[in-house]
Amino acid sequence: MWFERYDVAEPAVGEYDLGGVDWQECLSSDLPRARITAGAVFRGEVGHSALLREPEFRQFKTGNLRLPIWAWQWLLRLSWITGHRSQRTCHDDFRRRVLAVADLLSASDRDTLVVSHAGMMAYLSAELRRRGFAGPKLHIAKHATAYIYEKNRGQSASARNGANVT
Repeated sequence: MWFERYDVAEPAVGEYDLGGVDWQECLSSDLPRARITAGAVFRGEVGHSALLREPEFRQFKTGNLRLPIWAWQWLLRLSWITGHRSQRTCHDDFRRRVLAVADLLSASDRDTLVVSHAGMMAYLSAELRRRGFAGPKLHIAKHATAYIYEKNRGQSASARNGANVT
């Protein structure tokens, strides 16, 4: 499917805006495109994790139905949002991964650059904000842009988490 091709596609490594932060550590998706991007933008050891991958989707049983890719993308999104039974396990697994990453970032007192993918970043952004981090509300992440999330003053004051999307 189209998202399998996306997972192995070459990233567009170029200019990156890291938000003017001197990142202390970096956590990246373990997919090749994110690994390459993380290595290009962060000088130091990068931690790689499957937790930061995009959500997975189950295929629909549609026989020979042919639709353009954009139509399949919308059908998958709609089935995801509505909790369609064909996607429920994938959704639950993805939610667990988002919570696990948010737990890691919440427990850290270091400025951590996160290199991941647009879908993951949208959900991670919402979870961090739910946990009291200050930062932008993210619907669709823009490529090669750092979104800064800072813990509130009542928490560890200087810890920041940035998301650089591939």
